[in-house]
Amino acid sequence: MQTNCPAYVKVFTNSKLKTVRVLATFDTSRRNKNGQIVVTVQNAVFASGDVATMQQSAESRAQSVANTLDLVRAQLRTSNLVLI
Repeated sequence: MQTNCPAYVKVFTNSKLKTVRVLATFDTSRRNKNGQIVVTVQNAVFASGDVATMQQSAESRAQSVANTLDLVRAQLRTSNLVLI
């Protein structure tokens, strides 16, 4: 069953390891001083592994992130994703 709860998703790039991962949360209580929602590994309900590296082409990274977003939709059972 699908829900209508918004899941807040952040595409996180690790500059030290030069990798890309996807984090998702429903928690809106953690905000920065500008009022924007903060998504971290500590409050994430979905944390993917490294889905791409920065050495890959932009199209390949975009396809990897899109595949991971499909996985987020399926596991969190919501189609309402808000990218941060």
